[in-house]
Amino acid sequence: MILNLEFKNYRSFKGTCSFTTEPTSSKAKVENLCEVETKAEGNKKALKISLIFGANASGKTNIIKFLYGFRRWVLNLDNRVGEDIALYQPFKFDSATADAPIEFSMEFIAQRVRYKYAVCFSRLQIESESLISYPNGKQTLLYERTLRPKDKESDTIKFGSSLSTSKPFNVFKNQLLISKFLKDTPCEPITNAAKYLADMVISNGFHEDTVLGEDKEILRWLYSRPDNKKMLAEFLAFADTGLADFQLEKRSGDVEVTSQHGLYKDGENIGKTDLPLKEESFGTRALFIIGCHILQALQSGSPFFVDEMDSGLHSYITQLIVDIFRNGRINKKDAQLVFTTHDVNLLDQNTIRKDQVWFTEKDKFGVSEMFTLSDFDDVREDTLFAKWYLNNKFGGVPSLQSLEKLFVEDGKK
Repeated sequence: MILNLEFKNYRSFKGTCSFTTEPTSSKAKVENLCEVETKAEGNKKALKISLIFGANASGKTNIIKFLYGFRRWVLNLDNRVGEDIALYQPFKFDSATADAPIEFSMEFIAQRVRYKYAVCFSRLQIESESLISYPNGKQTLLYERTLRPKDKESDTIKFGSSLSTSKPFNVFKNQLLISKFLKDTPCEPITNAAKYLADMVISNGFHEDTVLGEDKEILRWLYSRPDNKKMLAEFLAFADTGLADFQLEKRSGDVEVTSQHGLYKDGENIGKTDLPLKEESFGTRALFIIGCHILQALQSGSPFFVDEMDSGLHSYITQLIVDIFRNGRINKKDAQLVFTTHDVNLLDQNTIRKDQVWFTEKDKFGVSEMFTLSDFDDVREDTLFAKWYLNNKFGGVPSLQSLEKLFVEDGKK
């Protein structure tokens, strides 16, 4: 369960961007809350779904983009010894931040224990890194990074007193310590946290997933799980994509998808015909990949972060996806859904709470900020969220100039 996350000086977020799934005291729509039992801190509640709205280029994509890159970093997919840290993309429009470190922290619950992970990094090296847990309700340091001189290519680790029997080891300056605990150095409390971060399900936009080969990874995952293939086919049919079924075939290590449609003659169904997935509509291909991610999240209970979930999808489909995560009989492991969107139809006060809605906005200096609908004291749970948003009472919408000023000289015919 994700509780809180913060990052600072990443892309358009010059200052601190803070996000939380911890609910307010509102009693509205309790079905939108999930609850996890911890070993020492009682039950913790969180929101199942969070929606992030904002104008184009307001910064909302950067939130998902950061988490996407961070997960790849945990899995040690991008960084090589001596290379720049791939995730290092500071705010460039201020001389004070253009070369300054990026800070990030995340608070979450894994295996019934609350954790707080924090890292600070510059272009070539990690400046600090630590992992704290609360197994008994009290803060317990699991480890922190011990920096070595810059002429050394690696740092070492300092374990907390609860892990005093563990031996320190070296790690490259641009490599996350927590990544070492996925496979190389099993250590139960740290490994539990590392696996949780590595298992986050993140879709950073259909195009970028394709460029980085993430679609190939998810297709291999689907190929190895025949039961999921059947569920995905039923989901796509239910979403009225026109697919009757699809087939998976492994070739040279990759998996190729062929969709199947009904074949007709004189208005009568006479069988099926094949169509490569790449020839399907953008929306069908996007829903295919998102459908795989949904199955991953539901089955593992991992949080699912999606950028522009409505891209290529009808409002009915995006609402269907939201309803999947709201439904406790379907979402049995309380997977959380966090996504950016422009679909105002989702701002339905009958199904969404105030604390589930977030906005991003960018000022004239190119600096993004993030805020929640709960910050507005005059907004009630039964306020017409969509109407107020379109009337620009919350911000987070484009600031458009007169069309005549754009197309007509001096605003005159």
